[in-house]
Amino acid sequence: MKGFYLTRTEMGTILQTIRKQEMPDRILMKAIKRSGCKKEQLPTIFSKLSKASEGNFGLSINEIVTLGNQLEYASFRSTAVQNWVKRDIKDWIGAPQLGKKYAIEQAAILFIVEDLKNTHDFESIRLLLKFAFNNPADRNDDLIDPLAFYTAYSQLFEAIHKKVKPSKEDLRKQAMELSSIFTDLTEKQKKDIEKLLISAALSVQASYYQSLSKQYLEEVWK
Repeated sequence: MKGFYLTRTEMGTILQTIRKQEMPDRILMKAIKRSGCKKEQLPTIFSKLSKASEGNFGLSINEIVTLGNQLEYASFRSTAVQNWVKRDIKDWIGAPQLGKKYAIEQAAILFIVEDLKNTHDFESIRLLLKFAFNNPADRNDDLIDPLAFYTAYSQLFEAIHKKVKPSKEDLRKQAMELSSIFTDLTEKQKKDIEKLLISAALSVQASYYQSLSKQYLEEVWK
């Protein structure tokens, strides 16, 4: 399965598709074709995704970790994620909402945390989660939808990733455009969300540089 990966925008689209109780085969086939691997070589979690249309779809921590590790420039560990849900972000992820399984929105929050921890401590991450998502047991009180936020900063990352050194003005314009999907916000809230999108996207960019640095170091020892 060497070479297979999902971009964050693809992951966001997959989660959006599953939430609609539809199958994400089109996105998966695009990633499979890009990698040159076969569908049978993918982790079994992808077989489970084909059942997304059969009702409420939940994911275990291990499944979230497996899925997250298909993301480019990401490195999930089950023990770390267990610590997040039991301690570090317990109040902002909440208990599993589908029996022992986590809802799609909860999985998105864990993906967000994985990205943010590249450049932020957990105190800062908790402040972001509190500001944007409020009570984890009630998605209706969210300032913005976790999955929409994840997808928006993923698109922002992919836009700035194409530039060696994006300017602050580039970042601001892109974030302003992407934040237009968040309706019913005050002007102040919209400006704050734009800044959070930029911060999250740059955190993913930092992960890219870490991954690239490790790659060059590993090549020395081959």
